[in-house]
Amino acid sequence: MAVLTLYYDVVSPWSMIAYTVLQRYRTRWNANIVLKPMFLGGIMVASGNKPPITVKNKGLWMNGKDLPLAAKFYELEYKHPESFPVNTIHCMRVLRAVEDKLPDRLEKATELFFDAVWRPSSGKTANDAITPSTYPTLLKALFSDSEIKQLLEHANSVEIKGKLKSESKQLVEEGGAFGFPWIVAQRDDGAQYPFFGSGARVHIASSQPFLTPPFDRRLSISAHADRFEQIAFWLGKEWEGPVPGRKDAGKVKL
Repeated sequence: MAVLTLYYDVVSPWSMIAYTVLQRYRTRWNANIVLKPMFLGGIMVASGNKPPITVKNKGLWMNGKDLPLAAKFYELEYKHPESFPVNTIHCMRVLRAVEDKLPDRLEKATELFFDAVWRPSSGKTANDAITPSTYPTLLKALFSDSEIKQLLEHANSVEIKGKLKSESKQLVEEGGAFGFPWIVAQRDDGAQYPFFGSGARVHIASSQPFLTPPFDRRLSISAHADRFEQIAFWLGKEWEGPVPGRKDAGKVKL
């Protein structure tokens, strides 16, 4: 069975996209998905990388152009946080605690925090939604009161804080990571290959109303080879687009 390990932080919209697409392909690719919550800030510091928003025009383009189109291309609802980036260090400590204590609910807990950041309830900002004081209410959808108490205590422990730091350092120094999403794809024969990003640039083709699948590869690859298509190639699987079964992928309206 193929194994897809996703290293992520809920502050990253591209991590949300990667998580969603991998879930859509879990059965189709007969793949086991392993989630590894980490703090993106730690990865950036350890690798010497800088967030896209630190480059003015890149940040404006990503938030104003790239993400809105990506949301349509991947059929995802999202609301860009009014104040961005948001501080997710406490979120990631909680998710790391879930990985330790109640790993069977890590996927659902991850979705809770993605929703809190990128789909906040009406009247709430992302910063409000992920303030530690809101965690007991947020986590009630998945955990009992005693489990929440255990998770929050573990999340605030020296152990978890140390794990996030050491695991980030290891992923950078040994895994070569420099940002999220970072996906390590393992084939049935055990061979592994790392991939960075969600490869959303292939949606250039979908923004042209006269293009219908299969897309002109010259258009998509000239901008940025699609990560998921590359992962499929590496695994020897079939890539059926961002939403498997969608027939009108070339008719996205901006």
